[in-house]
Amino acid sequence: MTIINAPMHGTRYTLRNGSSNFFNNEEGSATIETVIWLPIFTILLTMIINLSMVFFSESQILRVVQDGNRAFSLGRLDDGAAVEAYIGEKLAYLSADLSIQSTIAGGEISTVLTTPATNLMPFNMMFSAFDGINIGLRAQHLIEF
Repeated sequence: MTIINAPMHGTRYTLRNGSSNFFNNEEGSATIETVIWLPIFTILLTMIINLSMVFFSESQILRVVQDGNRAFSLGRLDDGAAVEAYIGEKLAYLSADLSIQSTIAGGEISTVLTTPATNLMPFNMMFSAFDGINIGLRAQHLIEF
């Protein structure tokens, strides 16, 4: 039996049956598993954050559209163009491509807003799978004045 002094941490490896313990040593195996799995978890976490932000932004947009319709319904805004300007001003912080259309017919105001989903994602440069998807919202409110 021959003893070989290894330069790593003063560990000794012995030769048994012509093979060394060096190949059977499992130190560092967690590091290799981490290198394999970390990118997968990172991509998964990024996708979850992106989709969560889309849903969060969608709820904020819907609230603002409903507020604009309600403001017109109560007489605070003059016409559909004023509603569109109000909504655009309130959602300017999103810096998204918003398409806003308000119509007044049959005693109610209806506003339709569309925007690309990638405009609402913080990490949109990584996922081109969402390029053709648009988020659309529609809100209606009865005119009360």
